[in-house]
Amino acid sequence: MSADGLQAWVQQQVAAGLPALAGARVTATLPLQVALVNELIAEALADAGRPSSAPSSGDARPDMAALLRHVRSVRIDASPGVITLDVALAIDE
Repeated sequence: MSADGLQAWVQQQVAAGLPALAGARVTATLPLQVALVNELIAEALADAGRPSSAPSSGDARPDMAALLRHVRSVRIDASPGVITLDVALAIDE
């Protein structure tokens, strides 16, 4: 499968509620460097300032609202230079 094909499949799965992962439970610990968190925040703020429009067919971003509905819990821990997220996801059947 090509990268474009994989991207299209992921976007289709997210839009449909992740049926290929029905019943999956995922728990992850993600240590994020503060510089990355700052970049993500800056991008989110920039996106919030843009007029809303439908994503183009070439838009590589998944639908965040569709992904976020699978989040069951998030714990955030901050230490010098690193923010750690403990995340639990559940894909309903």
